[in-house]
Amino acid sequence: MQFLKKHYEKIILCLVLLSLAAAAIWMGNAAKELTGEVSQPPTAPRNPKPLVPLNLTTDLLALAQITNPPPVVFSGEHNLFNPVTWRRKANGTLLKILKTGPDALSLTNTTPLYTVIAYDHPSGNGAVYVMSIQVHSAKRPLEYAKLGEKTKSGLYIIRGVEGSVDNPTELKLEILDTQETVVVTTNEPYRRVDGYLADMRYDPESRSLLKMRVNETFTLDNDQYKIIEITNNLVRVQSVKNTKITMIKLNGNP
Repeated sequence: MQFLKKHYEKIILCLVLLSLAAAAIWMGNAAKELTGEVSQPPTAPRNPKPLVPLNLTTDLLALAQITNPPPVVFSGEHNLFNPVTWRRKANGTLLKILKTGPDALSLTNTTPLYTVIAYDHPSGNGAVYVMSIQVHSAKRPLEYAKLGEKTKSGLYIIRGVEGSVDNPTELKLEILDTQETVVVTTNEPYRRVDGYLADMRYDPESRSLLKMRVNETFTLDNDQYKIIEITNNLVRVQSVKNTKITMIKLNGNP
């Protein structure tokens, strides 16, 4: 017992060292066993089957809807932000008004306005000729035109004749505003379109606006409007109050 009391630390140290040695020997043997169990890497490359691509159609559509939301429409025929106006017609029935002002105008017809210069006959007094004139399809009285001189209408000058001066077969005219030279005969006048008349319909008041001209004004729902342009298939209307311009197409909506 005295020996154990004096040397117990050494005895414990020896036991620990023996345990470590035994553990080292066991780990060496275990490593050898595991090395034998590990399989060798394949010598040839593998040929795995290609992956089937995922079908992301639904996800892409959802993403497109999120990134590009539809615009919010505050105009049109819905009544969330646009209360409907009802008007009583002359026969007592109610009319639903979806549009008012120039947006409710419809262009039903356009009529061309012509400038026409026609050779009627010689006056029998030398180089003077009787001419028939129309400006914007409005017929004017006959006028006398002298060779080489500006006419009373101010539209043209006769620059030459073919045939006899007293009874020519055709006249060569210079159109003053366009500087063009044209030929007229008793059967073939000079004709050009200089403008149009417009026929429009305003359904909220069951009213027709007929033979309207450029610069003519009219009233819709107590507001004044002015026609600033008419072509063969459209009319441009300008508000006198705020200068807003509305284009109305033939047989169509603004």
